[in-house]
Amino acid sequence: SSSSSSSSLTKGEGGEITNAATSADGVVGLPIDFDVSSKIEGNESQIVTIELEPNQVLRAESGAMMYMTEGVTMETTTGGGMSAGFKRMMTGQNAFISDYRYDGEPGTKGLVALGTDFPSKIIRLDVKDYGGKIVCQKGALLCASHTINIEMEFAKKMTAGFFGGEGFVLQSLTGDGDVFVKAGGTLIRRDLGDGEILRISSGCLVGFSNGVEYDIQMMPGIKNVMFGGEGLFVTTLTGPGTVWLQGQPPSRMISEIASRVPGGGLGLALPIPGMGGGGGGDSEGGEGESEGTST
Repeated sequence: SSSSSSSSLTKGEGGEITNAATSADGVVGLPIDFDVSSKIEGNESQIVTIELEPNQVLRAESGAMMYMTEGVTMETTTGGGMSAGFKRMMTGQNAFISDYRYDGEPGTKGLVALGTDFPSKIIRLDVKDYGGKIVCQKGALLCASHTINIEMEFAKKMTAGFFGGEGFVLQSLTGDGDVFVKAGGTLIRRDLGDGEILRISSGCLVGFSNGVEYDIQMMPGIKNVMFGGEGLFVTTLTGPGTVWLQGQPPSRMISEIASRVPGGGLGLALPIPGMGGGGGGDSEGGEGESEGTST
């Protein structure tokens, strides 16, 4: 078959892997054809499953694995030393990354399933289709080709860093390959023309392609600022390029839950085992039993 013949060509005379790609931190592996090897499943909370052939490497956020089949090995590293781990941590990822490799026989495949830390939609993007770079919100990356680099992208203006809702450091994804990005709630794609401006609420940004300018703009109207619920500033994205937005930012949902927690702590919100749900107590329960017996 075609798969077995391609696998048989992965070893050279000296035992090295041929037709392989090397990551910035020296990991060697065959590229994955995600068109046929990946599958995104679920509706409101999605997962992604990826088939691996021998010597293929998948790079993923540590802690994202749901399961992996026999023959798949996981190696967790800093991906290039502590400085590389620190840079990823600044972009909202973990300091460590996990590389999944399949060591099975030629013609066989292994399977890795990855989930998200928050109910999310997952989208696959080919970096080269968007100018060779995609800039994302912190922590947006779920997994990628092992040849994808995660770099720090700084907000060009100090005001955008302070008030843009995403902070000074964004996540820049560059290199050769595909990335899987997660977004809370409904995922929206908008293609902006040259000079076209899109104003978005802080926190709704998932990512944008190379060429889009990221800035902030003061919300017009004092009543809008005081009572509109969007604050003093809105984020502006200027084309040309592609923008991805999320309908339910995790930060917004967490803030909403926190606002509904009683100020005095948990209080009586949680039932205590053995105390009953009706608040009757032991003495009332005893009276109820005696009454039931007498009747």
